[in-house]
Amino acid sequence: MKLGLFSDPHTSTKDTACGTRRPSLSFEKIREAMEAFRDAGADYVICLGDLVDECGTMEENTAVLTGLAAMIRSYGIPCDFVTGNHDYQNFHLEEFRRLTGDDPGSAAFIRRHGTKTLIFLDANYADTGEVYRRDAFDWTNASVPPKQRDFLRDVLAMPETEEAYVFVHQNLDPTVESHHIIRGAEEIRAILRESGKVKAVFQGHYHPGKESVIDGIPYHTLPAMCEGEENRYMITEI
Repeated sequence: MKLGLFSDPHTSTKDTACGTRRPSLSFEKIREAMEAFRDAGADYVICLGDLVDECGTMEENTAVLTGLAAMIRSYGIPCDFVTGNHDYQNFHLEEFRRLTGDDPGSAAFIRRHGTKTLIFLDANYADTGEVYRRDAFDWTNASVPPKQRDFLRDVLAMPETEEAYVFVHQNLDPTVESHHIIRGAEEIRAILRESGKVKAVFQGHYHPGKESVIDGIPYHTLPAMCEGEENRYMITEI
């Protein structure tokens, strides 16, 4: 199975942000990535979060998100969007899912492709369990709530889950800069390790990117698409 992956485009109408980000270039960067995915014969596309950033008005935010979703889906490749903290800055989860045409039904969900199970987690919760709300959260306080951890254990325990791949925006890799790491990441890594079924973890959020192997599991942190003028995405076989 061939995956096309990208992360942190932070797409908006702003030309620059945070000094090094070029959000207004991301629409065309994503188009370029989608063409590469199509040409490579990708079976599935995943955005690992922060698809959009703040433009100025909700009308602009909505227009950017719906325009992106329409362009991505026009390539006819199945696609899912992991939600990132900047997505939550603009939209409630239900709004984001509705506007992107993606409705898996819950914050955490799975996709099964033959023997492969793709597990999507949402770490846009404070360690108190409170979900992020528009402009009312601390991005350094990210956690996977107990309900999702139970969901993760249950899916990994299922006999039909033969090999699993985990996708989340924030970082389970303890070697990235500390503010980007999910609270309680050690417990989640233990769940993955003890299952013996997880083949890889894919993350975004930490813009420089990182590659690690922990307990025999590769942790891929994709570099941010929005940084500078260079494009960044991944095509990989699982």
